[in-house]
Amino acid sequence: MQKKNKVMLAAAVGMVAIVIGSTAVRCSIAHTVEESAQSEAQAPVESIAQDAGGTASAADASQEIAKLLQGNVWQAEGAPEKTIEFREGSFVESDGTSVRLTVFDAKEAGEGNGQKHLDIDFMREGDPYATSASIIVEEKDGALTVASDAFAVEPRYVQGKAAGTAVSVSGLAEPYTGLIDGKAAELASAVGSWCAAHAPSATTASFDGEVYLDVRGGRVSATFHLDDAASTIVTAAYEDGSFAVAG
Repeated sequence: MQKKNKVMLAAAVGMVAIVIGSTAVRCSIAHTVEESAQSEAQAPVESIAQDAGGTASAADASQEIAKLLQGNVWQAEGAPEKTIEFREGSFVESDGTSVRLTVFDAKEAGEGNGQKHLDIDFMREGDPYATSASIIVEEKDGALTVASDAFAVEPRYVQGKAAGTAVSVSGLAEPYTGLIDGKAAELASAVGSWCAAHAPSATTASFDGEVYLDVRGGRVSATFHLDDAASTIVTAAYEDGSFAVAG
């Protein structure tokens, strides 16, 4: 039994040595097991903090560019019927008669030389695999431009005039208007605010006639179809006298 315990102890010590050798890269091989363990406990904390800082910075840059892309109307220079609209993880291009959807995964973001860039892997319907590209945003003659090899309709778009909050809501009817206490103007304002941030080219939100009522929670939800290039569908929830819009 004593011999068996010694064997198990030797195996355990061997495992510790392997772990320490593979993780405590900053320690001298002449350190004792105790010293290595202490260094091992400190090094990952420092490494994690550094990694977290770098990740947060990259995420902030990516979110900043995404907000810039989603918060503007983009159109082809000299051909305003050709547009591109950015959403979370995708963008939709229109040539005025048809649309092309592209989905993407953001990899890295940064800026320099007057440009902001978002590196992506993108795919369109029928693609066998993802392709890498960069979305480049820069200011030219007082207006923003966006360009990328990932675009399908036009390689470059310029900043257009945003629709702002001037979004009309059409098709409202009873009993929905009664369920929202007749607050059609407040509904239009809430939908318009959402569109300004996420679908700035939209000018009309059409009520599709479907209402969802949570009797116990006192919540009324309805869906609306926007007239933007992506044909975005949003949900307006009315609860406690106010609206919350999501899409």
